[in-house]
Amino acid sequence: MEPIKRRMESSFVMTDEDVAEIEQLRKRFNVRLTWKGTADLFRTIYLIESKNQLPTPVSVDLMLGPNEVCYYSTATTWHQSRVHSRGYSGASISVPSGIRGVRFRFGGYTPNRVEEMTPLSRGVLYVTSKRLLFDGDARNITINIQKIVNGHMYSDCVKIEKSTGKPDLFSMNAAEARCVLSLIGALK
Repeated sequence: MEPIKRRMESSFVMTDEDVAEIEQLRKRFNVRLTWKGTADLFRTIYLIESKNQLPTPVSVDLMLGPNEVCYYSTATTWHQSRVHSRGYSGASISVPSGIRGVRFRFGGYTPNRVEEMTPLSRGVLYVTSKRLLFDGDARNITINIQKIVNGHMYSDCVKIEKSTGKPDLFSMNAAEARCVLSLIGALK
């Protein structure tokens, strides 16, 4: 079983060949095998990417539009790149003018600006047939599937680039990120 498990974990998919090999092991050793962990997610990714087969819709406690269904949801934190000021730099000199209370100032201070990823809200990301919907504890966001230009998968998040506005990042593991991007690709 270990070679099959390693192959699935390295590729993030459970192919038909993997399922057949597992079935052969089950019959050969007369055991009952149950899936746990990310095996179902790997199978979902394979079916979406290879057979263009969308997963079974899940029921959610959200008001969805007509003919809109939810295919996937995951707990996440929404991040965006924001500019923050971190102190000041520069030099300034003040020279007396000879008149009491009047001085001339030369130079100045400028704020040091740093761009960094800022967590905006914790919540749940839903992938529906028409949009990505983030339902957060502090803020919410909706991204129409047709407005998504690109997506990038990282080991700890998925980055969604839109036709307008800053890119949004949602923290999750790499398998969940690949599932979200696969669904977006199939729904476009």
